[in-house]
Amino acid sequence: MTSLPNAEIGILYALAGLVGGSFASAASHRLPLNMPLTVDRSRCPHCNHPLGARDLVPLLSWFAAGGKCRYCGARVSIRYPAIELAMAALFVGAWWLDSNDQLGAVFLALTALGLVIITVADLETRIIPDVALIALLPVAVAWRWHQGGDWIDGIAGVLLGGGLLYGLRAAYKAIRGLDALGLGDIKFVGLAGLYVGATGLAPFLLLGGIIGIVFGLLWRLVGRGAVFPFGPALCAALAIMLIAPEWFDALPITAHR
Repeated sequence: MTSLPNAEIGILYALAGLVGGSFASAASHRLPLNMPLTVDRSRCPHCNHPLGARDLVPLLSWFAAGGKCRYCGARVSIRYPAIELAMAALFVGAWWLDSNDQLGAVFLALTALGLVIITVADLETRIIPDVALIALLPVAVAWRWHQGGDWIDGIAGVLLGGGLLYGLRAAYKAIRGLDALGLGDIKFVGLAGLYVGATGLAPFLLLGGIIGIVFGLLWRLVGRGAVFPFGPALCAALAIMLIAPEWFDALPITAHR
């Protein structure tokens, strides 16, 4: 069987990303509410009418209906095509970064899918769903295996990452009586530790902190309050660590991919 040219593989990644984006938009809404992903049909959020196949074609359905529900005429949020487009771009980016390593590209794309679900869910509900973290766990294991399988470094990353943030949370709680970090953030850092290993935790946490400060300032600037979701910053930090590890080569403690 003749292999597909690179351009055609890129198109396949884009199409898969659009489908993944449709799934991500549904999962990021349903998982924080403990709603089933596969049992109940998708419905209009305004009139609750079940959506048919023609209403669920990624990107095309939204544009064909003019961004409105075909049944009640209510405006449908741009979040749906935005997530689908972002997911398509991330899938293509994963393929482009690892075009000579298709297995690595698949792992990157699946990681991106999980990170988008976590980011959107945390932005909209301040919840990082446990189901999304559990679903990413085998991807993280596969990624570590694909990168050479240094399991001691990976397990140490889980324990140090999760343990360090849990300790900081407990200390802040004891001193100030407030939860500085959500448990979802702590669980995510533990998962990220499996990806980047103990040797990558320092740059990951530093980068996540910097992104979090900038994001928090912007969050307050647009009037969303002083408390902001930290998950998006952690997701962005992990993504950068995975796609551009060479940026951190100058650091004394870093992760290599």
